[in-house]
Amino acid sequence: MSKTPNYDAKVKTILNATTPGERVCAVLGTKWMMDEGEIAMYRTYNVPPSKYAPDTRMKLIMGNFVVFDVWYNKHADTGAPIITNTHPATGIRVLPDEEWFQQDFTSHAINLDLETPFFDQLYRLRVSVPLAASYNYVSAENSIAFISLGDQDSYFVLASKSKRCCYAMNAHDAEDSAELATVRMIRSSYHLAHCERMYECCFAQESYDCLKSDFLFDCRNCENCFGATNKRNAKYVWMNEQLSKEEWEKRRAEVDLSTWSGRQTWEASFRDLMKQAVWPENFNIQVENVTGDYVTKSHNIVDGYFVWEGSHDLDHTAFAYGTASEHCSYVTGLFSSSRCYYGIGTGDSSDVRFSLSITSRCHEVEYSNSCYDCEYCFGCFGLQKKKYCILNKQYTEEEYWQRVDALKCAMLDRGEYGDLPSLKFSTQRWETSGAPIVYGATKEECMKLGALDFEPGADGAEGPAVDASLVNSIDEIPDRADESLAGKPFLDPVSGRRFAYLKPELKLHEKLGVAPPRMHPTRRINELYAEMNYAVFEDIPCVKCAKPIRVAKNRHYPDRLIYCKECYLCYLEAQS
Repeated sequence: MSKTPNYDAKVKTILNATTPGERVCAVLGTKWMMDEGEIAMYRTYNVPPSKYAPDTRMKLIMGNFVVFDVWYNKHADTGAPIITNTHPATGIRVLPDEEWFQQDFTSHAINLDLETPFFDQLYRLRVSVPLAASYNYVSAENSIAFISLGDQDSYFVLASKSKRCCYAMNAHDAEDSAELATVRMIRSSYHLAHCERMYECCFAQESYDCLKSDFLFDCRNCENCFGATNKRNAKYVWMNEQLSKEEWEKRRAEVDLSTWSGRQTWEASFRDLMKQAVWPENFNIQVENVTGDYVTKSHNIVDGYFVWEGSHDLDHTAFAYGTASEHCSYVTGLFSSSRCYYGIGTGDSSDVRFSLSITSRCHEVEYSNSCYDCEYCFGCFGLQKKKYCILNKQYTEEEYWQRVDALKCAMLDRGEYGDLPSLKFSTQRWETSGAPIVYGATKEECMKLGALDFEPGADGAEGPAVDASLVNSIDEIPDRADESLAGKPFLDPVSGRRFAYLKPELKLHEKLGVAPPRMHPTRRINELYAEMNYAVFEDIPCVKCAKPIRVAKNRHYPDRLIYCKECYLCYLEAQS
């Protein structure tokens, strides 16, 4: 028997009247074809059709997504500075994780007013409830880590499980490495994007099972290579030229990447080499019935992006993990969850809609944020082990369903129900959120989606003010950097943001034999991420056979040579 009969009747009438055809996005004005499959999706989740085009929905979701940026915010009670991913100019304050988990935020409850726009009430609650500063799933040891899966002795790592690493995002089982983006099982390596099982490798992307090699693209099982693209089981390759062991070792001994001039020279040479590289239509592995990119061991995926290890039956989903992730649509940051719709950061939960950071056995939660082990909650923030709450206020089961039914009807009548609230709710600065980095959103689009526009350093987000005369130019960094640079402020002229080297970072660069970069850490990771494909897809012909293929775009290499899978495999075979 329905718990929300009035809402169910209203949405049924809407869905019965919905027919396939062209639609125009209510925010960005883009057109799309709403087909029978999309309408069936709405029926599955018992929600009205979205007013936004599919790519707009993903940009709205990803505008809340933490890619890699770190700020100073303030302790919600004491005002003491705290390092966090939540920018203070959003109006959202934070608490250390251990303090946050001890709080009961029902004390911030708001009485529901059915006559007032719901998102206005939700925003009041949003800015009154602090967030956990780090949101670590596993406590990090002696680290500056966020959304940690168990980091030790690491600095500025996000969604990672690492040891003695600096500046990494989505690095799982990484040790003694720096500048990593979406990697697994990495040792003593630097500047890797979408790589697995790599040892003593620097400047590599889309590569697996390689060791003692530098400047790699799409290589497998390679050893002692320097400048190699599309290689399999290779040794002693030098800028795609096969050398003898002796000649290779002689040339390698003459290279010094520990100087900035040497590093720059070889990075430029590798970019030239990349112009000749061939790209496959996607980097999917062991998949069935899949469109998208970076999908591994999964099936029945529509426009997926970084979907791993047995996830299935997902539509427009990014960064999804685990065999229990199934039957979800328009969700990012998904792990071991099912039947979830239109949200971000959903873990070990089911039937979650329009929500962010809902984890640990949550069920039937809507328009909520940062809730743990909760059931039947609507518009709640920061609750743990609660049932039957609206705007953090506790109700009886009967009261809850009566109010939710009336609320969803009111929201439906006002056109509120069915999409996420605007990016005004986001903890992120628009420019470094997932909207532009992962889904290619422009500033204009983010502003139309409601993002707040503020400078990086607003509200003291970049720490105490520093006398401009004390901030050094990057031109003052010596060609061979050493630990004497630790702690000195430098200005990144491109991002306009100051940064300082960490002593452990400089030690790691010395150990790896690579000069440290001369840019703000956020720009390092964002530019590294841009070496991978991003989640905007287009239909193009295969360069070799002209077969139509669907590919993800790439910022660094917009004019790539892209082959369909069949032609690519033939190309690899011809290379061997």
